[in-house]
Amino acid sequence: MIHINFSLGIRAFKLFLVLFFLVGDAIGNNTTTDLSPFFPQPIHIVGNNIDELVLKGIKHIKDHGELFQARAGSGQQSYDVTYTLVNPLNRVHNIRRTVAVKYLCREFLAYFNGSLNVDDGLAQASSMWKTLADKNNEIASNYGYYVFHQKLPENEGMTQYDWVITNLAKNLDSRKAFININQLHHKKSDSKDYPCTLGLQFFVRNNHLCCSVASRSTDIYTGLPYDMGFFSFVTELVYRDLKGRLNPEEASQLKLGYVSMRTNFTQIYDKTRGSVLKLLEKFENNSEIYHSDMPAIHDAQATLKDIYAKTTYTPVMKWIHKHAELEK
Repeated sequence: MIHINFSLGIRAFKLFLVLFFLVGDAIGNNTTTDLSPFFPQPIHIVGNNIDELVLKGIKHIKDHGELFQARAGSGQQSYDVTYTLVNPLNRVHNIRRTVAVKYLCREFLAYFNGSLNVDDGLAQASSMWKTLADKNNEIASNYGYYVFHQKLPENEGMTQYDWVITNLAKNLDSRKAFININQLHHKKSDSKDYPCTLGLQFFVRNNHLCCSVASRSTDIYTGLPYDMGFFSFVTELVYRDLKGRLNPEEASQLKLGYVSMRTNFTQIYDKTRGSVLKLLEKFENNSEIYHSDMPAIHDAQATLKDIYAKTTYTPVMKWIHKHAELEK
């Protein structure tokens, strides 16, 4: 009698499991089908140079983006897109070279200066920045301030850049080498300038120094080429700096890795759509080899000295100052 009940119990349990998984699959499938528009597949756009990233990004947004209306204007945008620059040295936006190189270099100099006062830096890159300044004539999006100038609360002698170097030099597996851009005091209801970048994390993966950037929003035309340009520069600087602090064996193994920007929204605004699509039409099928004459960073400490002293002893800083054309 006991054996019969035990057998029946096993059979009933097996039947329960079968029904449970069948019903679970049905519910899961229905849920996935019903909610799939709200869970789009993350998109990963990879390029060896900034031009390739921009053109691929434009095409993706044009073909798959959704219409939107925001404070900054209307347009078409895609969600959950990651842009990865495989070679951070290829950071110059050559397909718009004349205007793009000058703007990039002027933005670099504003970042190196680190002033939040718009007239001390970013307004020299574009007068647009003046329209975003607050009542104190300040803006929040001078990324260089947070990287090179903002001091840590508990150590006023250490910048966020120093924090990154210190943590990675102690442990190449560190997960704390992070620079915060978007901060609590930026949350003001009347603010016109709210940093698009949240932060940067540096890490070593397979002996390659890499950078992962978190962004809330990235304009493919006026944002990506210059944000990626600066972040790739900082990544190269961290790589050179770190390489000089490691023991010979570790230093010989460390290589320059990729820079990834993971953005929640990436868009083409209607106000620039015509220019954006002309860029795609002109260069999408162009097989011309990418070229960039921006010098590499060979000496991190000398480059940092140039940054803080506003001098031009290193080739890369000399190139940046020259192409900024501020002395003309």
